[in-house]
Amino acid sequence: MARADEIADVLKLLKSAPFDAAQPVPVARGFLDGLGDAFAPPDGLTIEATRLGGRPAERIVADPAGPVVLYLHGGGYVIGSLKSHRHLAGLLAREVGGSVVLLDYRLAPEDPFPAALDDALAAWRELAGRERPERCAIAGDSAGGGLAFATVVAARDAGLPLPGALVGISPWVNLGAENPSYDRLAAVDPLLSREVCAYFAPRYAGTTQVRDPRISPLFARLEGLPPTLIQIGDREVFFGDATDMHEKLVAAGTDATLAVWKEMFHVWHLYWPMLEDGRAAIAEIGRFVSRVCAS
Repeated sequence: MARADEIADVLKLLKSAPFDAAQPVPVARGFLDGLGDAFAPPDGLTIEATRLGGRPAERIVADPAGPVVLYLHGGGYVIGSLKSHRHLAGLLAREVGGSVVLLDYRLAPEDPFPAALDDALAAWRELAGRERPERCAIAGDSAGGGLAFATVVAARDAGLPLPGALVGISPWVNLGAENPSYDRLAAVDPLLSREVCAYFAPRYAGTTQVRDPRISPLFARLEGLPPTLIQIGDREVFFGDATDMHEKLVAAGTDATLAVWKEMFHVWHLYWPMLEDGRAAIAEIGRFVSRVCAS
């Protein structure tokens, strides 16, 4: 199938269920979890239930001798689950040539900030205690991408060893929606908008200001972070914050790469069974993690 046809098919799927700001949280959770019913992980993997940092998790193994990725799923800190992201994590395990530990961190509004950050940091603390940290990566998409940055910053500040690599897929690094890209790209983003962010951000932030760097790591001190890959589509309103994050990382001395994917929308990786660009983007992450965490 031609690339344009693949993109059109995914956009048709997305437009079949437009965002409803009035929907109850359980309904929103059910829609994203539906990806787990529609898309399966690749064959040839071992998937086992486990716990990490006191939370349920899944360890998805392609090669037990390879690098280990702690993966933090997206969903605005409100939706998303092991089920919704198992297929993405599975392909990532295969492309990394190692293992992915997919964490079921607590969600808002039942458990607002700092629950997700506490869970992710506890998970990293435990993982770094039993694996070689330099052979590990922390990765995530959307809110999970922002959480990946916040977790590494928190680990640095706590004096914990840092992972060998950090990956943000369409990362939500600023829960505010003031960047001009929200206006500039509004007409071409099929998923995100200020209205969407206004549904999720207050539920997670609670009484904490959204510019708190633990919530919006764009405003954190970024010195000392490991080699970082940011992937962003040029048709998502997070584009401006993602590029700003890359600039701040470089200014802080981090070996940071910004990969801009043409004609791609928010976390296109989730649709890899339908979309070659999704498979290619996950392969790019695999190459990055394998190279950086090779020693």
